[in-house]
Amino acid sequence: MSPEARAAEHWQTYVSRLEAQPGIIVAQQTARGGHFYISGLRDPQAADPQALLSGTGVDPARVHSQWQFYQSLDPKFVLKRLVASLTPPKSVRLMIIQDRIVAVGEAPAAWIDRARVASQQLSADGLSLEISELRELTPQELTHLREAIQAVDIFFDSGKAIPGPEQLPVLDKLANQLKELAKDARKAGVTAQFMLTGHSDATGRETANVSISAARAETVRALLKKRGVDPELLLVRGAGTFEPAETENSRTGSSANRRVSVTVNFH
Repeated sequence: MSPEARAAEHWQTYVSRLEAQPGIIVAQQTARGGHFYISGLRDPQAADPQALLSGTGVDPARVHSQWQFYQSLDPKFVLKRLVASLTPPKSVRLMIIQDRIVAVGEAPAAWIDRARVASQQLSADGLSLEISELRELTPQELTHLREAIQAVDIFFDSGKAIPGPEQLPVLDKLANQLKELAKDARKAGVTAQFMLTGHSDATGRETANVSISAARAETVRALLKKRGVDPELLLVRGAGTFEPAETENSRTGSSANRRVSVTVNFH
């Protein structure tokens, strides 16, 4: 066999290898003057045509390629694009079942809505994303713990920005509840944030009351951080006397208003 015939045979081996690849469509190929020319369509997720030259006996320096971008409808590639665009929560799996893409698991309603839109778009291309197996992870599954957390108050002695030792068990329990809710929220595909609001009674000047209420919130934040709560999830504010737990006499004050309360928000 002449060198030219051997080179042509090697070239056809390479072309056949390309044509067998999902996501690659060979439109034209020719050999001319000892050089090889090929063009077509390639999905960005398909195999690298240059890498496929390895082991074929074709001299890469003699190959001239021109590949245009296109998005293959191969389910494997569609699945990768869906994962990248939808970023499913850990509680959801996207899988291929007999050339159909199926979503299973549980997710927040907002994510299921996004998946439904993607399913409608794919159906226009003759593809299928089935979401009937998805269960909605409703906020109710997080509500019980949120309500328990929001029922907790950390109390302070008059004029103090540090809670007394009797509040330490309350802080321990609260820290565990916050960590548990943060973990459950992440599983649900949302982020839990905790607003620590400091309060004061009505004795003394309002400027001092606002200042000590903010200091109380900051103290509780530091104590919760020390107990392993992610500080990035803890926000603080001082409400002074403006959000009392109960009405009071400005001269005697109220121990119920010398507190830090917690509000839970999901994002």
